[in-house]
Amino acid sequence: MTPVLNISVYGWAALLSAAATILTFVSGILFFSGAKWIGKLNDLFSVLTVLLMIPLVFFFNQLLTPPNLLARFVSSAFGLGGILVSAYGQINLLANRISFEESQKFFPAGGAIGFWLIMVNVSMIGARTLPPVLIWVGIAAGVGYLLIVGGFIKGGQQDPLFYGGSILVGICYPVWGFWLGKILLESLLQ
Repeated sequence: MTPVLNISVYGWAALLSAAATILTFVSGILFFSGAKWIGKLNDLFSVLTVLLMIPLVFFFNQLLTPPNLLARFVSSAFGLGGILVSAYGQINLLANRISFEESQKFFPAGGAIGFWLIMVNVSMIGARTLPPVLIWVGIAAGVGYLLIVGGFIKGGQQDPLFYGGSILVGICYPVWGFWLGKILLESLLQ
């Protein structure tokens, strides 16, 4: 792919994953508030959220500072591993191959996504590649993923950590994704 096409794909992936995160957050609130009819839509939005992160793993792989093979490998392993395991569980749930209860064993993979977000954003500190506030919002989104998983393991979906992490991801990841996508797409106009 050409560099312009790459940047376009990365920009749109960031924007669309941010939008899918909002849809997942809102439909999740509705689902856990008793609107069971929205469950399949929530599962679909969850799948889209994580699959649209895949191009971002490759984008940040190119930007890691310092650029070394081990950092790229570890970052990619966490990012792609968490994304693919999460997507696998959600796709199986969406296709009615597993029950909601069975799908919960895939839930902790979100922690790997959180580690990836933290790692790639921390690597950008001081690099002047991205605005510092954007980097800190990305780190907060990663912490949100870790809190979700920690709360889930500790006390399930009723745990305060789970709720706190969900709110953090529901706010910070869309801000991060929209802002990153905007920066990338605007760079094509210069």
